[in-house]
Amino acid sequence: MSSPYESPPSTDSDAQVRVLSGERRGVVYAFCWLFCILLGYFILRPVRETMGSLVGPEGLKQLFLAVFVVMLLLVPAYAALVARLPRRWIVRVVFHFFAVCLPAFWLLMRSGDETIQFWTARVLFVWISVFALFSTSVFWSVLADLFSSRQGRRLFGIIASGGTAGAIVGALLTSQLAKSLSTESLLLLPAVVIELGLWFAWRLDKQAPVIRLQDVGEVEQPSREGDQIASGSLLAGITHIFGSSYLASICLFLFFAQGFGTLLYIQQAEIVSLAIPDKQERTSLFAYLDLGTQVLTLFIQLALSGLIMRRLGVSVALVLLPIVYLIGFSALAIDASLGTLIATVIASRGVAYGITVPTREVLFTVVSREDKYKSKNFIDTVVLRGGDTISSYIVGSLRSVGVAFAGLNVWALPLVVAWLGLSWQLGRRQRKLAMRELAVPIPRQGEWQEQNPGKGNH
Repeated sequence: MSSPYESPPSTDSDAQVRVLSGERRGVVYAFCWLFCILLGYFILRPVRETMGSLVGPEGLKQLFLAVFVVMLLLVPAYAALVARLPRRWIVRVVFHFFAVCLPAFWLLMRSGDETIQFWTARVLFVWISVFALFSTSVFWSVLADLFSSRQGRRLFGIIASGGTAGAIVGALLTSQLAKSLSTESLLLLPAVVIELGLWFAWRLDKQAPVIRLQDVGEVEQPSREGDQIASGSLLAGITHIFGSSYLASICLFLFFAQGFGTLLYIQQAEIVSLAIPDKQERTSLFAYLDLGTQVLTLFIQLALSGLIMRRLGVSVALVLLPIVYLIGFSALAIDASLGTLIATVIASRGVAYGITVPTREVLFTVVSREDKYKSKNFIDTVVLRGGDTISSYIVGSLRSVGVAFAGLNVWALPLVVAWLGLSWQLGRRQRKLAMRELAVPIPRQGEWQEQNPGKGNH
């Protein structure tokens, strides 16, 4: 699969370089920023799980519904923020808000009032879930704004490995700190980490005028758009999804990914509970699953992700996860053993986090500036959380009427094939949009706003 877009001619030496000299600072700052975000989240995640364990299964359903409702309320508010502030101030407002909330939660959790502690625990559960989705969504929106499609295919895998490294460090750090610190005391360290991440975000923004200039043959230069306010009305980013077949395809792709992930997650809970009665042994198994997933993810991000996207293209990168699910569900339909489950879980999560996530972010490098912040945020939050909610109810309903997992796995196979076809076509669409941008002639200074065809025209 070769084309002028896939591998620019006359620059063979540079084409073989994964990170060009002018991109290095930007990649390092982005890597460190995502490291801080995931480090903070993985310190907070055990706190969230502790809060969730206090409310029981029925309470968890209500909390997940609350997360979805909060997302619905926050997306218009975020869109309004994007419509009024430039990129650098959007980042500062969002992350300063998250950082300030944590000391407030710490104070409330330390109060002697049981009623205050009761409601704070539930609000904190929702807050951490929102933080996980919003913080990464804003991060990748900025990355899609700063880097070109071609750069994203080379660099996003490397940058994403910063998040994996942060997750590993956060999990290890929390496992040690939890022995000597109270649960509420763990809330203070992420506040510091979030603020440290903002410093890297500030340094990354300083690299904006030169980042894309380092990509040989790149014609769309962020210095022409600068750090301007995204245009459009409050709900324009959401309505664009319904008017854009490209954005709608991204939504459907993610809905499939969330649905099949939920099906595997529910099978995991049942197979593990039947195979391992002891709760402590289950906890140990889940810890090893997480460790295996993170190690595989880090290897894929550093060694394979950029190579696959750069050499084989976005389409190939997108179909890898459907192929893994196709093999995994087929194997589980034949042999629903613990070993088969473990192999499927680690392989699917490793490919999802290592290849699918950075490739998914490349899809947004060819949309308009408004869609990178408004539509993308709606997709990353409401669509993802809605996919979880809908698929869990579907699987739960089928299980309640007696449908076995073997049958569900078999029925899932044709849907996985359809998802595979959608993934291939979505990658080809991204490539066409990227090539169309490369064909646009460079306008003279001051003519960029008048000569910017194709932007957001999907």
